[in-house]
Amino acid sequence: MNDRKVAIAAKVIELAAEQGGVDPAQVFPSTHFVNDLNYDSLDLVEFTMSLEDEFEMSVPDDAAMDLRTVEQVVEYVIAHQTVAVVKVE
Repeated sequence: MNDRKVAIAAKVIELAAEQGGVDPAQVFPSTHFVNDLNYDSLDLVEFTMSLEDEFEMSVPDDAAMDLRTVEQVVEYVIAHQTVAVVKVE
């Protein structure tokens, strides 16, 4: 993985873990939001909003419905953003 993908993946894992109430070490690229992290519809909406804030991009509702795993989200961010903005805190 290149540095940009690694940084995006790390941030997506952090956000997914936070929303799911689990340790980031338990979240992998193959982690499914509903099956593995038990997200309900509200969790999915809140997670999508956190992605939009973190990466300063818009994720249309129809696209958000197709993003089921961490890896799918990472690939979506890479494909739909010219330069990823990863906030450093």
